[in-house]
Amino acid sequence: MVEAGTNLGLGSMYVKPGLEPMQLPPPPAPKLLGPFEPVLKFSGFDCHKLRKESIRSVRGIATAVIAVLILAILVLEAFTLMGIQGKPFTIGWAESTLYAFMAMQALISAISVMCWSRENFISQFEDTLARLRTMRLSTSQSIDDYTSFHRKAAFMIVPIFVVTLSTSFYSSVTNRYQLNDTSTFYSDSFVHQVAPFIDFIGCIASSLAIVMYVTVNTALNREIKHFNKELTNSARFQQLTLPQVLNSYSKRHSDLIQLTQFVNRNLSKYGAIVPFFTLTSFVNVAYIVGSFKESLDPVMNVLFYLWMFLAMALTIAGLAPLVKVQDNIQETAEILMHDDVLQTCGDDQMHHTYRVTLDRCLHSNSKLLFMNAFPVDSQSFNRIMFFVPNISTAMILYRLSHPFL
Repeated sequence: MVEAGTNLGLGSMYVKPGLEPMQLPPPPAPKLLGPFEPVLKFSGFDCHKLRKESIRSVRGIATAVIAVLILAILVLEAFTLMGIQGKPFTIGWAESTLYAFMAMQALISAISVMCWSRENFISQFEDTLARLRTMRLSTSQSIDDYTSFHRKAAFMIVPIFVVTLSTSFYSSVTNRYQLNDTSTFYSDSFVHQVAPFIDFIGCIASSLAIVMYVTVNTALNREIKHFNKELTNSARFQQLTLPQVLNSYSKRHSDLIQLTQFVNRNLSKYGAIVPFFTLTSFVNVAYIVGSFKESLDPVMNVLFYLWMFLAMALTIAGLAPLVKVQDNIQETAEILMHDDVLQTCGDDQMHHTYRVTLDRCLHSNSKLLFMNAFPVDSQSFNRIMFFVPNISTAMILYRLSHPFL
């Protein structure tokens, strides 16, 4: 057992008799959005001026007008696509459903970004994260460096624009929705003529939403993972048997769980709904590719394959970060459960602190609910990834057994 007054082996913490652990000066809090922050500011989706104290200002009124116009445009496209009539299991029905659910995804993304900016969610998260950084026992240059992450994020949102706008421009130029044949659905709505403009707005909304969503979850995951790394080191050197060390970890863990719950409450606007829309889009586009490949023109054939990739990528981006959070929380519990020295400690107060921390890992309500019904963890994610593609397979088999549909 490590005695007070000894170096704890982390290279950054020294316990003096009767004193709390010394902590390093807090690292500077990074701006999580990085280059995406000015994009948000000038995109028309930044609604921080709609807060109570500034909504009556000129900029507040202008922001409200822009927000209403954007939402009205996206709602118009979504409901136009949802209102298209088509015989079930035909290519027109599947294609219109694909676009309708992706339009709904863009609409929910726009609402989410507007709500997050109005409620100052990112800034609140950054402030809480900065406070948690002061509780670290060691530093890491990589944990607070988001440069590489921002590059990857910029690269990953490119397909949203490429796939969506390519389809929109091609359909507008060829006027394929008004051919009234069996190659797609029929619609004479003027919305399809201005679809490239509307879809560009939707692409911005989708990109900002997924970047903000993944960035927050990435930052949260990094902090919990760093906590687990330090907890592992402390357990290895039997430091958790020191009351002040264990209490410090317990308080820090409580703050991390509360931060996770705060994040889930805010991100549920997006994470509980959008993956359902993208999954439904994936089911429909996979059905199109599997059932009507021979009747598609080459351009649309390629675009549908890209839509399939995009829909699945957005689904994974919406669920996988939540899974990582839960895996890291579960790892904390495993570290504590595997510390035999701490478990056999005869101090009642320390044993109580140990049990409270362990129970917090195992029983805290820290999971975001998919469709507000299904807690997202690794098991539910694997089930979704297994069952959903098979829905497309079932639809394809049904179509093959009914060739005259």
